[in-house]
Amino acid sequence: MKKLLCLLLLGVGLSLYGQETLELTIEDKAGQPLPSAVVHFIGKHFVSDTQGRVSIPKLAKGKYPIKINYLGFLDYEAILAIPAANPYKVVMQEEVNQLAGTTLVGHVAKPITTSAAIDKTKLQQKSGEELAKVLTTVTGVSMIQTGATIAKPVIHGLHSNRILILNNEVRQEGQQWGADHAPEIDPAVADRITVVKGAEAVRYGSDALGGVVVIAPNRLPYGDGLHGQLSPSFASNGRKSATTFKLESGLPGLHHWAWRVQGTLKRSGDIHTADYVLNNTAAAEANFSAAIGMQREEGSAELFYSRYENESSVFYGSHIGNLDDLLARFEIGRPLTTYPFSYSIEAPKQKVVHHLLKAKAYYFLPIGGKLTAQYAFQKDIRKEYSLRRLGRTRIPALNMWLTTHLAEVFWENMDAPHWKTQLGGSFSLQDNYNQPGTGVVPVIPNFASVGYGAFAIEKYHKDSWNAEAGIRYDYKYLNADGYDMYSQRYGGEHHFHNITYSLGGAWQASSHTAVSSHIGVAWRAPQVNELYSSGLHHGAGTYNLGESSLNPETGAKWITSLDYHHPNQGLQFSVDAYAQLIKGYIYDYPTGEVRTLFSGVYPIFQYTQADAFFRGADIEASLRLSQWETASQSLSYGLRASVVFANELKTHRYFPFIPAPRLSQSLEWKAQPKGLFQSLEASIGHTFVAKQTRFEPSQELVATTPDAYHLFEAAVGGTIAVGEQQRLSVRLSCENLFNQLYKEYTNRFRYYAHDLGRNVYLRLNYNF
Repeated sequence: MKKLLCLLLLGVGLSLYGQETLELTIEDKAGQPLPSAVVHFIGKHFVSDTQGRVSIPKLAKGKYPIKINYLGFLDYEAILAIPAANPYKVVMQEEVNQLAGTTLVGHVAKPITTSAAIDKTKLQQKSGEELAKVLTTVTGVSMIQTGATIAKPVIHGLHSNRILILNNEVRQEGQQWGADHAPEIDPAVADRITVVKGAEAVRYGSDALGGVVVIAPNRLPYGDGLHGQLSPSFASNGRKSATTFKLESGLPGLHHWAWRVQGTLKRSGDIHTADYVLNNTAAAEANFSAAIGMQREEGSAELFYSRYENESSVFYGSHIGNLDDLLARFEIGRPLTTYPFSYSIEAPKQKVVHHLLKAKAYYFLPIGGKLTAQYAFQKDIRKEYSLRRLGRTRIPALNMWLTTHLAEVFWENMDAPHWKTQLGGSFSLQDNYNQPGTGVVPVIPNFASVGYGAFAIEKYHKDSWNAEAGIRYDYKYLNADGYDMYSQRYGGEHHFHNITYSLGGAWQASSHTAVSSHIGVAWRAPQVNELYSSGLHHGAGTYNLGESSLNPETGAKWITSLDYHHPNQGLQFSVDAYAQLIKGYIYDYPTGEVRTLFSGVYPIFQYTQADAFFRGADIEASLRLSQWETASQSLSYGLRASVVFANELKTHRYFPFIPAPRLSQSLEWKAQPKGLFQSLEASIGHTFVAKQTRFEPSQELVATTPDAYHLFEAAVGGTIAVGEQQRLSVRLSCENLFNQLYKEYTNRFRYYAHDLGRNVYLRLNYNF
């Protein structure tokens, strides 16, 4: 009787206070144990043994977040209720890297939208770089540059405001003043960057004619202990140094709370081509972000803040004193005089500060579905300095403050077995104010805009099929008001609205082959700089004139993809073919005239529009040439190629600044040796960019385009285990290995100088 009573009391005690010990077993889908998996639970780290087992003692009754990491597998994240089944079995899903970016898990149906992802490993290999340079690792993505320090991504020939950038789920605002302004984003905040190549206007709103770039940090580490990352990097060209740090943790004793802080410092001096220094191309950058969140079973809430600050100088050679010198520079194509290397940032220069504050919460409704609400505030401060008389160089010639409020609410239902519904709406309020006291007429007037939209998306998934349809309505009001250089008032009110839609499907034809096709309609209202520009763009070294009668762009894009993946054969390839019609495509072109100012003589660029037809293809493939199982080594070959054509529909004239065809190939060796190094890798690469022959001489400052060029690169690196949870990665790489002297067609400074010479990088990454 006493034994029975004791057992009864023990059972009651366990039910009240939890299990004495929780036994976890971690395995793959085939039931094979996964040794050395890292379990993050109640602020501590546990490592599975050779049988994939983990024992966690003395757990109180309750619900706790759990996260498990294992190399080559997707992170496992869940809410674990104690008491739990003992042993508690966790089945990890293998992560298959499709073509160095696109990720497929198992044999689920292929996603409808054509996208490619840059994972954490690839981001670490590009640490210290600007966003546009990082994105060029994706096939079909290139850059449009304004000199050495300003670059924007180009997706299928489209750039600037035709590419929507989501920075931590927030539309990035601050690119409204031309192609000579880079996105104010630190890519180091991201744990993953996804490039969506379709016209994704239904879900994300207007402006996404070219595609969407989704910059996503990792989830906050609820229930995890303190850990972080330190990533210093060094580059020889410009003697650039950059350091990124990150710390994150769950709150001790509060397993439903977590926080993260992150910061980046960069400094670089004058960069150089293969033959000479590009003077006044130094830059400095300081960024910071912080996040805190609370997560419970019924919902969560998070708060995020980031501050980006960049100061960069503009190449002296783009600001030329008189017309004769300007014409001579076009003919020579390089600076006549150079000076020794310097870290000094002198006028002409730009200084940008960007603030982002985001609050987001979601809640699982009792009636079903998840309701999400998000508000974001952005403040973008841009100052541009020019060479001026009487000591006024220190006073900014342009001082523009852009304030943006964004709000979004949407509901999604994931309870149905095959259907998923999304309904939502958004609102935006934006104001740009030119600060007085510059002594210069602003290049664009003051303006205010209001926008709102509503959308509905329906998705269907069953077995190997996916289908999706969506519709959206957007309205935008714009009011611009300013005074031109003749003290005449100009501006006006504009009302824009449009209905967009999308339709697509995907079919997983077999375990190795998948096909998808998607058509999307997107639109973009003309920006203030396109409507009303009248002044010098310091970053580009051009004098721009707007056209107030421009109409919105409307584009229909059809993209079809074929993927093949056969792990046993070591063969993967992907082909994306697309065609896009854009009604009223807006672009600027040189008129052949110049404008003389105190700081120099500048070519005039005029905005205009015409109906356009874009088409092209992206090809990506990899082949495992050999594999040695005993030594865990492999040798593989990779290929990436892209081509885009664009011309007017009626006249068949070519548009300027469309990327030339390009091809990249690589040979990569990987190994997982036993000993000090957990992994080793070495690679060599080659990139070929063709001469752009599809151009109009009348729409170029010079009547020819740069010659085709070849660039080579090489890299070697490895990862060292310096403790139970600490990892140190070291990577040495070199771009433009043979110091080639070349020019890139989509660099607006190609008229004045060549592109970058050899650049040697040393990158370290310490995870703890």
